[in-house]
This record gives sequence, structure tokens and C-alpha cells, in this order.
Amino acid sequence: MEYNNLITRVQKASVDAPDTDAILGGMRRTLHRRHRQRQVAVSLAIVLAVGTSVATMQPRHDRAVTLAELVSLRIDTPPSPEPAPIAGYRNSLYNHQIIYTLL
Repeated sequence: MEYNNLITRVQKASVDAPDTDAILGGMRRTLHRRHRQRQVAVSLAIVLAVGTSVATMQPRHDRAVTLAELVSLRIDTPPSPEPAPIAGYRNSLYNHQIIYTLL
């Protein structure tokens, strides 16, 4: 008796399944999202490839040159054998020239 009662309850209950439009809409959204992810991945790969190729095409220097080194190359200082205190004083003046040139 209990078994028959269950069968009648199941037959009376409404089926809560999504309709065809909801299923197709979900599939369409999933496909669009995957397509966008692929586009972003390919775009990133292209940007990285172009960036690395441009970076490797730059001329190589023997060593890195900073702005301070470029400025110090432009300021002439004659080398002279002086005592250490006087040479230190000249170097401090030279460093001040570099700083004021950078500013």
C-alpha cells in the first residue's frame, strides 16, 4: 500500500527540469566565455612574443650606463697625483657638480 502511495505522489509532482531555452542559453554563455578566454590567451602570447623579440633586438652595451654615469662622463676632471685630503675635497666638489647637473 505504501508503495502505491509513493507512485501516485511521484506522478502528481511536477518535474523541475530547465527548459530548452535555459539549457541552450547556458551552453551559449559557456562557449562565449571559453572563446573570450582563448582570445585573451592568444593576445597575451602575441604581446609577450613581440615584447621579447623587440627586447632582444635592442643593441647590447658592454655595461649598463646610468644617468649619473652619463653626466659624469660629460664633466671634465683632469687626473692629478694629489694628496688624499685634497683629492677627497676635489671629489666632493665633483660630486656636487654631478648632483646639481642632475637637478
